[in-house]
Amino acid sequence: MAILIRNLFVFFLFSILVGGGYGLWMLEHKLRMVTYSEFRHCLTNHHPVSITFIGNKVIAEHKAGDKYQTSVPSPEKLISELQEKNIQIIFKKDRSEQILQGIVLAYLVLLLLTIIVSLSKKKKQEEEESRFASDKLILPGSGEKQITFDNVAGIPEALEEVQEIVDFLKNPDQFSQIGAVSPKGILLQGPPGTGKTLLAKAIAGEAEVPFYSFSGSDFVEMFVGVGASRVRDIFKEAKTNAPCIIFIDEIDAVGGSRVSGGAAGGQDERSQTLNALLVEMDGFATTDTIVVLAATNRPDILDLALSRPGRFDRQVNILPPDLKGRVKILQVHGAKVALEPKLDLKQIALMVPGFSGAEIANLVNEAALMAARAGKKSVELVHFELARDRILMGVERKGMLLSENDRLVLAFHEAGHAIIARSLPDADPVHKVTIIPRGMALGQTQQLSINDRSSYCYGYLKSRITTLMGGRAAEFIAFEQRTTGAQGDIVQATEIATNMVCKWGMSDMVGPQAMVIDSGGFLGGGGQRVEMSHSTAEAIDKEIKRLLTECNDEAVTILKEKFFLLKQLANILLEVETLDQEDFEIIMTCHFTEMIAAGIQETHECTTCPAADSCVHSKAKKSGGKANAIL
Repeated sequence: MAILIRNLFVFFLFSILVGGGYGLWMLEHKLRMVTYSEFRHCLTNHHPVSITFIGNKVIAEHKAGDKYQTSVPSPEKLISELQEKNIQIIFKKDRSEQILQGIVLAYLVLLLLTIIVSLSKKKKQEEEESRFASDKLILPGSGEKQITFDNVAGIPEALEEVQEIVDFLKNPDQFSQIGAVSPKGILLQGPPGTGKTLLAKAIAGEAEVPFYSFSGSDFVEMFVGVGASRVRDIFKEAKTNAPCIIFIDEIDAVGGSRVSGGAAGGQDERSQTLNALLVEMDGFATTDTIVVLAATNRPDILDLALSRPGRFDRQVNILPPDLKGRVKILQVHGAKVALEPKLDLKQIALMVPGFSGAEIANLVNEAALMAARAGKKSVELVHFELARDRILMGVERKGMLLSENDRLVLAFHEAGHAIIARSLPDADPVHKVTIIPRGMALGQTQQLSINDRSSYCYGYLKSRITTLMGGRAAEFIAFEQRTTGAQGDIVQATEIATNMVCKWGMSDMVGPQAMVIDSGGFLGGGGQRVEMSHSTAEAIDKEIKRLLTECNDEAVTILKEKFFLLKQLANILLEVETLDQEDFEIIMTCHFTEMIAAGIQETHECTTCPAADSCVHSKAKKSGGKANAIL
């Protein structure tokens, strides 16, 4: 009905505009009307050129171009008079009535077509709305691969939270006998890629119940009221297929907070959809075995009415997996590809701290693609390392040619990072040092923690800043210049120092006071700075600068003491371009480096070295080409 009324309104508005325009045009081109007496006077004294008869009306036209019209009582007498005066006579049919009748008929036809089109659209929309929920229905055993809890790994706490939902859907009488009511709604919240949608499908697969899967954008339409109508249809059909699960992904698209005031347009549509959702969830009876699942990575913007008891009264946080979780996820996705039998998945899990389940799945796929391109029959550790570098830094830029001077500066820069990281007790171990450009980075010094860290102490954060300053300090010590290559390091160091002072209360001058408040979302949108006085802001700036300067001076001091080692490590990087953890540790622990750094001798034979079998120097001598790069 709303569509019909809207189309009729548009039709009549169009009619008014067309009729008004035609009326204005007629007024502008309408001829001057004179009385019959005036016409007789002009006919006698001013002979017109021509007289046009249109029924009882005549139009007179003079040589000067003047035109006027009048009505005559007896056209026959006037015609004979004009013939005597040799005035041109023109006859035309009066078609004004025919034109008017045609216009009325055309408008009636258009009106009828408008009504027919509106009714057909209304019927089509009703059919689409009736199919909207059924098109999103996934029935157990429908032919699609059933997802169960065996396909979900790395989130054991979340699985425990939702296990009772499965029990409720399988055996609701067990809960109703003792008066327990299962949660009506469960909100799965966490960063992107952590498995929220997968967990929702696994719940339906374990319970073996119908599963309705929707996205928040499915309810957002241009016309107001469509989203609310769809919500009502979904819950109406779900009650006929109970027990079942309704899953709404990215619910923040329609469940945003309404505290912003008056709404209009699309915002009004979202408000109506949200209101319909709240009403339908309140309308559940205690016997309705329907569970509503929703997923979001923006819980901070959701309307508070969604999270009150009786609606989404249980929130399940799904965070990136820890070390054990990453190993289990690697086992799940690694079962789909041919892995090397001796491959240690824990070593791979250590390489990817903070990776979500989706990122780990992408890592396995990228490693498999690289192994296939290399002609290998199984995926090896080196393929996982290359895949990790590609995901984090980008594709290797083989076509980028650096000058010898730029390569030398880059080698000293990365060597500075590595030596500082190896020298500080609280720093993470060095995993790889490379001067091969990848993505936006010209080189990189990778550090990996032995175990996942849940909190960071003051000493660790300060060591992290000092390590970041190591590249800049090495450039200044070796070449007495500073380059733009330290831009990313300075940005990271400044961010860490700012958080230490403004978020984590690690400054004695500022004290245990938070000056930046993080948002409650998982997308890393930054924090909101607290209102403060100019003196407090000045104190914060001074404290951040003091911390950065102190760490930079410490990096300069360490590298000056180990300058010879810095030079030798840079030369090795120029030769081999990439050092893994094993090679780097050999260089740092080998006896000859300590002797050279102390200035005892300039050459060294590895026959007396404790690490003679694995020493880089020995490897270089055996290969016959890298000894000069090391010594």
